[in-house]
Amino acid sequence: MKKNSPTLFDSVPPANDSEKSVIAKLTGLISDRFSKELIHFLESEYGALTSEEKLAVTLTVQFRMAGHVCLPLDRSLQELGHLLELDSSVIRQLPDRPLELSDSAIIGDPGTESPFVIDENHLYQSRYYKMEQRLKHWIEEKSASHNGSLMDEMKKHLDELFNDEGAPSPNWQKVAVAMSAFKPFIIISGGPGTGKTTTVARLLVMHQRSSSVPLKIALAAPTGKAAGRMGEALKAEMMRLHLSEDELRNYPSESQTIHRLLRGVEERGLLPPVREKKLPYDLVIVDEASMIDLSLMHRLIKHLSEDTTLVLLGDKNQLASVEAGSVFADLCGKEDNAFIQDTIEKLAAGGIQLSASTHAGEMSAAHDSIVYLTKSYRFDAGSGIGTLAESVKAGLESERTADNVFQKYDDINHLPFRYSKDDFNQMMLNITERVSLASEITDVPELLDFWKQQIWLTVVRRGLSGSDRLNQLVEQTLATRRTVRMMQGWYSGRPVIVTRNNYELGVYNGDFGVCMGSDGDENRHVVYVQSGAGIKKIRPERLQHFKPAYYLTVHKSQGSEFDTINLLMPQDDVPVLTKELLYTAITRAKETFVLHGSGALFVKGSNKSTERFSGLS
Repeated sequence: MKKNSPTLFDSVPPANDSEKSVIAKLTGLISDRFSKELIHFLESEYGALTSEEKLAVTLTVQFRMAGHVCLPLDRSLQELGHLLELDSSVIRQLPDRPLELSDSAIIGDPGTESPFVIDENHLYQSRYYKMEQRLKHWIEEKSASHNGSLMDEMKKHLDELFNDEGAPSPNWQKVAVAMSAFKPFIIISGGPGTGKTTTVARLLVMHQRSSSVPLKIALAAPTGKAAGRMGEALKAEMMRLHLSEDELRNYPSESQTIHRLLRGVEERGLLPPVREKKLPYDLVIVDEASMIDLSLMHRLIKHLSEDTTLVLLGDKNQLASVEAGSVFADLCGKEDNAFIQDTIEKLAAGGIQLSASTHAGEMSAAHDSIVYLTKSYRFDAGSGIGTLAESVKAGLESERTADNVFQKYDDINHLPFRYSKDDFNQMMLNITERVSLASEITDVPELLDFWKQQIWLTVVRRGLSGSDRLNQLVEQTLATRRTVRMMQGWYSGRPVIVTRNNYELGVYNGDFGVCMGSDGDENRHVVYVQSGAGIKKIRPERLQHFKPAYYLTVHKSQGSEFDTINLLMPQDDVPVLTKELLYTAITRAKETFVLHGSGALFVKGSNKSTERFSGLS
């Protein structure tokens, strides 16, 4: 920041020596290895940092690691400590005032080359500020530009693909497909069963049939598991459209991870490329976009050519990405399907009549590129899963309200779980019985489907109610009871989940797999990992980054569906227990949802929203 430039904190009195020593001590307590290395580097480049600067660096890094893009400077240090879930003894010692950064060599205004940047009372690491600004500019530019209008040829195919008889009015699926004809960037958001796959299938067919030459199309998702599910669902939807064999050849046969999509265009090495390589596609469709973090989204748009149309699919009510940034949720900021007059007129020319919006003048160009699918074709009025998901989104009033919902429907249930020895014994008994059944299955697709019938989801990864500890407990129980024959930890029927991308093996973070005996030999095992539309056969010793998959965190379950979901509440309230997490858990269930544990925590979580700090929204 420039010397003597006025800031928000000029009126804050300087910290005294006693306070500085406390801050220095606390900074050491909350710093991680990366923060310490960064401070060391900054001091080698800019000279000694003050205790306030060190704290600012540490907090900004900690916020980024917690999923935020920036640090809010209008919050007191104690408030920042609470947001980071620091130990209460540390928070009590933090001053009840904001950071004092009015004069710093490492912090600059937007446009400077300082390591950190302040913009509108938010402190960024410069790299993340630049990524956010570039993404903002790209979205605004793409959203504001129109590729002509809905041509007659497109309108003809649109009407062929959508039979409006009996369809809701307006038919938002049709609106989304029509808008993709003249908008090079579009977001389609909807809950489970609202027809996102149906919409995309018709979108692709309309564009392909209206083009004089076959279009190049890419399908992608943030994880291998989500990519595989997208590919399977879209293939099934294409078959329902009764396309000819010749037509089907013009569409991609499978989806891939965004990382894999970008592998061919991202340069490796010390020197940057003279020109950025661009993806050779006319259309790029990305599913489960709520899981995309800022860095990955920035990498994607950087390699899209000027003529590429990007379509993002997702559910704005789901959990955001684990890494920094909640891009999809930030973008989906408008309340309902409102559009500017120009878009309404273009749709009207294509035969789609929409009412003029009362607040279209307040909308951004980005909001005009968003379509919400509002009708669920999976969960009707008699669906407990759908009703419970909507209740959680709205926030449950009380335990009695929640109990009334659970008691009214057959496809949802609430069972007690008090973390007693009997509770754990019964849980382990149920799982070991399933493992015993799984160990007898000799068909790979059948075994994969077996573990998709039901899954246990946890709110957290660590601790007594965390997926790591519970998976460990299952395998200890299996070994103690000799339920299966283990060889170096592997056994037939074992479900696993990949935790890191491995391009050599062709498996990716989030891919699900199972272990089976090799050709009936109990002493030799093979792991079969479902990645994309295919199944990879891998020797266990080659699979380095994986975990057992009896229990998954709700985060890890994103992009998947199971017949039955068992959600285990933690013993005590935790900050990650929010309505977005509960909604995501509930909507992973296709047939049955069972809540295990505290109803009070369930209600409390439904009234908390995930808070992510960024400048994108």
